[in-house]
Amino acid sequence: MEILAEAQKRAEAAELYEELREGIGVQFTGGEIEGAGSERVRARALRVIAGGRLGFASTAGGSDRALLGAALSAASHGDPAPFRFSDGAPAAEPVPVLDREVLAIGVEDLIRWGEEAVRRIRAEFPELIVNASLGRGTVTVTVRTTAGAVREETRSYLSMSVSAERIRPGDIWAVYGSQTVRRAGDLDREKLLGNLLRELRWGREVVPPPTGRPPVLFLPTGLPVLLLPLSVGFSGMSVFLGTSPLKGRLGERAFDPRISLTDDGRVPYGPRSQSFDDEGVPTGTLPLIEAGVIRNFYYDLRAAALAGARPTGNGFKGGPMGGGFRTPPGPALRNALLAPGQASLDELIRGMGDGLVVSGVLGLGQGNVQSGAFSNNVGIGFAVRGGRVVGRVKNTMIAGNAYDVLRDGVREIGAEREWTFGGLYPPVLTAGVSVIAGG
Repeated sequence: MEILAEAQKRAEAAELYEELREGIGVQFTGGEIEGAGSERVRARALRVIAGGRLGFASTAGGSDRALLGAALSAASHGDPAPFRFSDGAPAAEPVPVLDREVLAIGVEDLIRWGEEAVRRIRAEFPELIVNASLGRGTVTVTVRTTAGAVREETRSYLSMSVSAERIRPGDIWAVYGSQTVRRAGDLDREKLLGNLLRELRWGREVVPPPTGRPPVLFLPTGLPVLLLPLSVGFSGMSVFLGTSPLKGRLGERAFDPRISLTDDGRVPYGPRSQSFDDEGVPTGTLPLIEAGVIRNFYYDLRAAALAGARPTGNGFKGGPMGGGFRTPPGPALRNALLAPGQASLDELIRGMGDGLVVSGVLGLGQGNVQSGAFSNNVGIGFAVRGGRVVGRVKNTMIAGNAYDVLRDGVREIGAEREWTFGGLYPPVLTAGVSVIAGG
């Protein structure tokens, strides 16, 4: 049966999300290739509005009848649906998201890149266990609704992740680096390995951490500690529910004037760029913070309807934390772009005096994300003394409030940005973060 036609007979409205993922990948474990292969997965997710309530179901191979039945059953006890699915309005200008050079990359290329990464790391650190994962392919997404919307787009992806670890009694030392791009030329393998080797060199020795409230430098990979609360706070759903501390503050200067944050779904070949979101709504460019001033919030269809606002093309599967086709869409950022400053990383470190460099934390999101409070164990961190990195730290915790730090505690912003965790971020040197040493 044609599932949307059948759904229209049994429900007020329906939306079908289809995803075809095709690609190849290789895995290295302990420095040795463990496997190489291809994948082709077709997945579907159906949302219906029946009896004024929202139902959702998904499948990676089930029948139309079973998918529709599951969605209708879910709607019988689902949340009220105060919105309409995307209609047949003209689509926006397509965003460049498909690089055919990615498709020319073969398994042999991925294997060679993985072997090179293992060789580079082991040449300097032969005792480390090195793992790597590389893949490339395409994802074709189609969104159709009973309101007449038809959206389809094929997006390329190319990914590489590398980890190196050493396990000794009482000491597990691990670093990692990863990059996912849409365009072949954007995968900077040299930079990825260079950053990883730099942190391995920094971490040769274990040293006591600084404590109290020393300067804390968040590298791009550590910056989500501060930006995750903002991604929740700028969500139109959080604002509508009153859980965001930014509610009612549009136009207010709430951050350091050097902070400018833009949500942009139309960066050519950006890692999260796409012409339409997972609800079929065209994406766009949305300034969230301009020179410290709150400018906009972002919305999916449901949040926009509840708040009486226009949807901004920010409806993504799983919301801020993702979750794939098996999760219904929720408000989430696209490409989060934090404006850079002027200082190099070396200049930031030299200017710290004594402090802490944070590259990654354990349990991102611990604390009260809605209020901005964070409390995290440092997964990868380094002590700085006299403006020089002297070693890595263990059993160290950082705590503070992201809104307070980004309002009153920004000391300097770095010039060089990196794509990580769905955003383009520079390093940020801060004050006002508590550093606690464990036993």
